[in-house]
Amino acid sequence: MTNKLIIFPFDYETIALVRNLNLLGSYEEVVLISFQGSGMIGKDACVTDKGEVTGFIVKPESCLEQEMERCDAILLVKSNFKLDVAEVYLPVIKKAGQLGKKVMCNFTLPDACMEFIEPCEEQDDKLILKNTFDVRTKDILPPDPGSVIHDFFTPVLFVLGLNERTHKLNLQLNLRQKLEAQGYRVSQITSNGCGELIGAHSFPQFMFESGMTETQKIIMFNRYLKKIEQSEKPDLILVGIPGGIVPFNNTFTNYFGVTSFLVSRAVRPDGLICCLHYDEYNIKYLEHVKQYMENRFSSSLLGYAICNNVFDSYSSSTVNMQYASVDHRFVEEKKQEFFNYSVPVLHLSNDEDMNRLTKDILHYFSVDHHVVQL
Repeated sequence: MTNKLIIFPFDYETIALVRNLNLLGSYEEVVLISFQGSGMIGKDACVTDKGEVTGFIVKPESCLEQEMERCDAILLVKSNFKLDVAEVYLPVIKKAGQLGKKVMCNFTLPDACMEFIEPCEEQDDKLILKNTFDVRTKDILPPDPGSVIHDFFTPVLFVLGLNERTHKLNLQLNLRQKLEAQGYRVSQITSNGCGELIGAHSFPQFMFESGMTETQKIIMFNRYLKKIEQSEKPDLILVGIPGGIVPFNNTFTNYFGVTSFLVSRAVRPDGLICCLHYDEYNIKYLEHVKQYMENRFSSSLLGYAICNNVFDSYSSSTVNMQYASVDHRFVEEKKQEFFNYSVPVLHLSNDEDMNRLTKDILHYFSVDHHVVQL
C-alpha cells in the first residue's frame, strides 16, 4: 500500500492545499474527490482557480469507497457546497472506522457525527479521528472581562481580504514558504481550519462561538497568540483573518468585518496585506481603501494582491454569493494600471510578484521601521 491521502470534497476551498502539498507531509499519492454535479469531475484541479495545471484529476464521489480501501488517511474539508454535513460526512466516518483509517477534519463536526464517534473512541474502536484545529486552545478558558492582555515583541503581519474568496490562504502559504526559505522562523495562523495539517495553527473556533462576549474573545485571542509567540520564538507572526473586512453590500455583509476588528483589538498589527477580487479599480478607490484600513487597524498597508476571482452578480441570489474566475492575463493587465501607485499592486498568482512582496516585507520590518532586524 502506498502512503495515500484522500481529500473530500474537493472544491475551491481546498485548492490552496493542493498547490502547497509539500506542507501536508510525505504522502506518495493524493486523491481528490468531489460531487458528480460539481463541474470538476474528470478535470484538472486547476479548474477551480484557472491557475497552473496541478496534475491532479478530480474523481467522482462514486470512487470514494474504493479509494478508501487503499488509502491511509482521509481529510474531510469544510466545503463551499451547501451540504447536509451529517448526511455527507457521517457515512464516510463510519466506513473509515470499519477500515481502520485515520480521519482528519478541518471544521467542527455536528452533534450527529459526534454521537457516533464518541462511543467508538470509548470502545477502543479502529476509528482514528483528528481535528486539525484548536490544538492550542484547549487550556485557554474564557477569561474575566477585566483581565489584562499581553504585548508582543515579534512583528505581526495581517493578511486580510476586502471580501471573501480572495485567495488569502494561498498568499499566506506562499509568503511563509518564501520567508522560511531565506532562514526566517514564521509562526502562521491560517484563515481557516487547516493550520495543524501544514505545520501552522488554525484560526481558533472560539472566535465564532456565541457563548462568549466580544471582550472575552479579544482576551482569548491575545492569549492564544502570545502562547504561540512564547513557545516558537518566531521572527514574524503571520495572521490570516477569515472573511472580509467590510460589507459587500446590504445583503452580503461579511459579518460587518467584526472578526477582523476583534483580532486587531487582541494584537496590533505591524503591517497589512490586502487581498482583492479582480474588478475595475482606479487609484481613487485603492487610496480610499488604504486610508480606511490604515485608520481602522492603526498600521501600514504594505501591498494589494489581486486574485482572479470576480463577483458574479448574475448568478448570485439573495442568500448565496457566486463567483467566476477570469484569465490571469486580465489580472496582469489590471496591475499595470497602478505601476506608479505608492502601494504595490500585485498579481497574487504571479511568483515574481510574490518574491517582490516578500522582499518588501523584509525591507519594511528590518530597515524602514526597525520593528525587528529580520
